[in-house]
Amino acid sequence: MDVVGQEGLTALEWARKRFCAGEPVESGVRPWVLTSWERSRHMGVVPYQVPTVLDLDIDVDGRLIQAAAPVLDQLESQLSGIKVAVVLGDAHARVLQRRVGEPSLLRWLDHNLVVPGFGFPEQAIGTNGIGTALAERRPVLIWGREHYADIWGELVCAASPVRDPVSGRVEGVLNLACLDRFADAAMLGIAVDATARIEECLLEQTSQREQVLLRAFLAARREAGGGAAVACRPITEAVPIAPHDRHSLLEKAAELISADRTGVAVVLLSGGRSATLVSRAIENAAGTRGIAVEAILTDGSFWHVASGPREVQRDGPPEAQRDGSREAQRHEPGEARGDRPRAAPGDGAGVRWEPPPAVALAPLPPDDSLPDTPVTADDRWLLAVGEPGVGRLALQARERLSLLWEAGARVGTSLDVTRTAQELTEVAVPRFADFVAVDLPDPVPRGDAPGALDTGLRRIALATTLRNFDLAGVGALVHPHPATPQGHCLAGGQSVLKSELDGTLWLMAQDPAGTRKAHEQGIHSVIVVPMRARDVTLGVVSFYRSRRMSVFEEDDLALAEELVGRAAVCVDNARRYTHEHMMSAELERAAESLKQSLDRQRRFTTDASHELRTPLAGLRAQLEEAQLHPGETDLTALLDHALGDVDRLQAIITDLLLLARLEAVPATAFERVELARIVEGEVSRRFGDRCPVRLDLDPGVIVNAVPTQIRRVLGNLLDNARRHAAHAVVVRVSRAGDRAELSVTDDGPGIPEAEREHVFQRFARLDTARSRGYGGAGLGLAIARDIAHNHQGTLHVEEARPHGARFVFRLPLAEPPAAELAHTGPARPRRSHRTRRSPRT
Repeated sequence: MDVVGQEGLTALEWARKRFCAGEPVESGVRPWVLTSWERSRHMGVVPYQVPTVLDLDIDVDGRLIQAAAPVLDQLESQLSGIKVAVVLGDAHARVLQRRVGEPSLLRWLDHNLVVPGFGFPEQAIGTNGIGTALAERRPVLIWGREHYADIWGELVCAASPVRDPVSGRVEGVLNLACLDRFADAAMLGIAVDATARIEECLLEQTSQREQVLLRAFLAARREAGGGAAVACRPITEAVPIAPHDRHSLLEKAAELISADRTGVAVVLLSGGRSATLVSRAIENAAGTRGIAVEAILTDGSFWHVASGPREVQRDGPPEAQRDGSREAQRHEPGEARGDRPRAAPGDGAGVRWEPPPAVALAPLPPDDSLPDTPVTADDRWLLAVGEPGVGRLALQARERLSLLWEAGARVGTSLDVTRTAQELTEVAVPRFADFVAVDLPDPVPRGDAPGALDTGLRRIALATTLRNFDLAGVGALVHPHPATPQGHCLAGGQSVLKSELDGTLWLMAQDPAGTRKAHEQGIHSVIVVPMRARDVTLGVVSFYRSRRMSVFEEDDLALAEELVGRAAVCVDNARRYTHEHMMSAELERAAESLKQSLDRQRRFTTDASHELRTPLAGLRAQLEEAQLHPGETDLTALLDHALGDVDRLQAIITDLLLLARLEAVPATAFERVELARIVEGEVSRRFGDRCPVRLDLDPGVIVNAVPTQIRRVLGNLLDNARRHAAHAVVVRVSRAGDRAELSVTDDGPGIPEAEREHVFQRFARLDTARSRGYGGAGLGLAIARDIAHNHQGTLHVEEARPHGARFVFRLPLAEPPAAELAHTGPARPRRSHRTRRSPRT
């Protein structure tokens, strides 16, 4: 129970100013009050302009006023001389009665229209005692400036909702109001105690009506001549009845009462016995209508039930049947005992008793299994008397328990977020709702935290009985409007119940398209529940009912919250499992990648040391031989060999450093380049190639790349082609779909298919190229492929016709700039095939 003291008013006023200015409010106001303010703002309520809500069609003689009258009288006496007003409102926040003893406070209430017939719903007035207590569905104390409207700034309200103890439905609200200078925090406790006494009076009304029905039924039976026909003692005194049999009888009796009509049913009991239940409608002069259920215990044989003096007859021999018929014929039609009982005195006066029609309940057993004598009136036992509405509540309560049991067994059978959400919808449809949808942020199914909910929710599960529904399907991204129930639920973090969507005028004004779609589908009631686990909102679950089912009530809201609460724990467990599983898989992949990297590093180190050691060993051997035989050494040849080995060492070291730096290229190094120009520039600077290079270039092939690295790829491919070409090398630039393609083709011996991946490994050479005379270090193609991968591209080799090898380098095309898209001119012509022969030395 939250209370705001006088010392908190200054902070509250500052928080209100920040809220009205649209600034974030982090302190100074209670969280649930801030949530109510946000709901009011989403509804379009203006603090300085309060609309008038008037509805004179109020029930001034209803059961709520009758139950509250003695409590209000007691409060009026208790608060006499204290400047506090007692206001009783209905479930629609309309004022029904008020008790005010202070003239000045009465004038203030009259001036602000706190009189019977005027309404104060939160969605129209903003935060206030009556409307907010109904919206929060709990007692509230609203102090001064916590009211949303400016005119209520000097009022303090302590309000508590009044519930029907049988149905749990909110029937109204009791509000204690006074000016802030006379307020006390104890007002809320007084309001809660008074509400409890009103609820006790409501319960007494139900008990009194049931007692009147029972007395009326018994009086009617006595007046009908069947005074001994019905036993008023417990049915268990007739014969021993097992507890589970008694439970079955009471369940069937509740069903018959809830059906609100006459009827007959058979309940099979243990030990081969059975019970025939007969329900009759009764109504007294006061208009109280109910159902009485009588039980007829037998040994397992079934009985015909007729509306004669002997209303239960066994199907025995023809003689017995004829006797029963003769007895029934003694009475004129419509005058048989039990058809029209005479008026009973007292509570039974004016009772109407509707007997059930004659019904055959089941196939008859053989004649020799029947007793020799008919059942007497003493075999009839009164099982239950009740109002149809109360019987329906009992059935609904049992159905809700059954639904919760099913949810516990079926929801959360797997550690998968989507499957768990789907299980929730399958349990709720069609037993609880006609349409159920689960909306979660995208990170939740991936195992991450929900994050911000204002970016939209993904509908991950859906179940419906509606055909051709026009609501968002699975996979749709949902952006709840602030005025919709889903928007209110996300803003306030609390469940939202809209029993009648058609009457929600403010919702229609804020979201007409959504309301129109719901109306066309026949949807008339909705519950939205936040899916919360460990104080974190994972999403929302929406329950809709159409014309097939009645509107949602308070008990339905409690059931929906219980279903979603259980599912939320399962969804959160599945989310955390998914997150941990992904982390574990990521660690496994990282460990495997590290292992592979270490293996490659070891192989690379071995290969590199071998490649470096070979020229060093050759150079050392030549120098040592020259040292031992200086007279026989050709100095010029020695220097030529030494410089060749040094060049090879330098090339290997350069390639190794390039490999180490490839992955460290920043994103800023990429730029828009035209492949054709890079190819022309690279080919033009090459001298001494023994084979001519023919160019076949498409203009305008633009890519995002690092120019120096693209030149290195082309240079390595040209070096490789030069070593293997017989007569010529062809370089081609073209488009291949959404990719640019650079290919280098030679007319050499080609590469066997089994070796085409091997050539891209570091320090790899084919047998035909093992000679050191070509100067290859075995790193060129490996460097080229690494560069291709760093550019989100590919590099592979394929067979060239009629013979040779064709290396193909593909990378993504660059997206054209916006200005180029807006002014797209005619395409430039393709450059014709031309041959460029490199100068020979």
